[in-house]
Amino acid sequence: MTSKGGGTALSRRSYRLTSDTEKPKVTGIVNDRLLSDYLHHVFPNGDVKLSAATFRKPLNFQNLSDHLDRLLQEVCVEDDKDQNAEYRLGPATVVLDHTSGFEGLLLVDDDLLGVVGHSNFSSIRATTCVYKGKWIYEVLISSQGLMQIGWCTLNCRFNQEEGVGDTPDSYAYDGNRVRKWNVTTTNYGKSWAAGDIVSCLIDLDEGKISFCLNSINLGVAFDNIKLGPGMAYFPAISLSFKESVAFNFGSRPLRYPVEGYHPLQDPPTVDLLKAHKLLGYVKNIIRTDIDTQEGKLLEKDGSTWQVHGEPTVLITLAHVFNHFSPLMCKVYLVEDVLMNFLLHILEGGGAVEEHPLIQQLLDLMWLLMEDYEVHECLKQLMMSLLRAYRFSPIIPDLGFQIHYLRLTIAVLRHEKSRKYLLSNVLFDVLRSVVFFYIKTPLRVEEAGLQELIPTTWWPTRFDKEGKESKEEKEESAEERLRRRAYERGCQRLKKRIE
Repeated sequence: MTSKGGGTALSRRSYRLTSDTEKPKVTGIVNDRLLSDYLHHVFPNGDVKLSAATFRKPLNFQNLSDHLDRLLQEVCVEDDKDQNAEYRLGPATVVLDHTSGFEGLLLVDDDLLGVVGHSNFSSIRATTCVYKGKWIYEVLISSQGLMQIGWCTLNCRFNQEEGVGDTPDSYAYDGNRVRKWNVTTTNYGKSWAAGDIVSCLIDLDEGKISFCLNSINLGVAFDNIKLGPGMAYFPAISLSFKESVAFNFGSRPLRYPVEGYHPLQDPPTVDLLKAHKLLGYVKNIIRTDIDTQEGKLLEKDGSTWQVHGEPTVLITLAHVFNHFSPLMCKVYLVEDVLMNFLLHILEGGGAVEEHPLIQQLLDLMWLLMEDYEVHECLKQLMMSLLRAYRFSPIIPDLGFQIHYLRLTIAVLRHEKSRKYLLSNVLFDVLRSVVFFYIKTPLRVEEAGLQELIPTTWWPTRFDKEGKESKEEKEESAEERLRRRAYERGCQRLKKRIE
């Protein structure tokens, strides 16, 4: 590792003690017995087949690295190969096919997962197809105009007038016009809005295609799709000018997974298991106190944990972060492991400043991770928070949005993290202004308040200045009709919100 600021920078491995021969019987941190008890408590051996003698083999900082490697190796020996992979054709990393699988003019994002229509009716498909099994992918709706989302075969030929769902071997859901398409069209589903998530499901064992909107199953759309030799289906979309979406084939955790259905892209199963296991070790550390005077371990409330600089704790954490830090550069793991852990800390309620553990964990990251690792981790964390905020369903109290905003505020309260994010991420990589956007729960553009409440009315007991009049006026027949129409409209609005 290179030096920082002219000084000699030590790698994370420098926290490890050198060798048994260079250390006396007492480590200089805590005595051998207490240290071994502590390390066994933090890193419990998960192999119940080992004998008690092997299980209680003394642990110290000289053999901890081998012990930790062995624990993590237990994760790797599990066969993570997905049997469904043999029913999938194409690259393991699934993206949009911007080289040959498109029609019309499209603007595709650098990650090849986001797309904007730039002509009358453009179409594009993914790089991977499936021919057996049950599969799912998600589409994050960034605009709510004319789009047809679904599945197509390699034989489908699209143009500026016909897209996904307009040809015999393609099937689509259109939430703008609330219809399904397969050459002909019929009513189906619900209207979508910007910020919604559409789940596209295909069952190639039963020959069915269905869709979900924000986890709500819209029902089977097609139940007799063609199956057999030569029939393989690609995720596909057709969209009109300036309409935009982002795909999630499995590069990130699915927001709304469906039991029995597999994302087109396999999750990083081994790394995911490792990350959860390592995070478990961190939790053990922050919940355990070492009483050196009494020579015993104490359980404590992890929410009050602080980095005090105890050598035993820091060296133990350094061993964990030696494995944990590289994993936190991967977007899937940041979102599934780190973000969910931090969100869980805030679930107890109360003001953000009442949860100092997040600040302590950020201090720890800056202390034990390389700068480039912290930078990438924070960038992915903020992008995941922004995406989760932007594509969360609306409820009257905006509970989902507040949930993600609270963690964003907690991260930005950390000075060093805030300075980096303000200088390099919040205005350069992503547009933080999106955090101030709230999508309408009423779909005003489609339904509209005028449709819900076509007639306005106000009590006649108020004068022109809005003051209550003491003089009682008899309600005319016209006013009665207007009032009743208004009250019916209010009931429709109430039901729409519910």
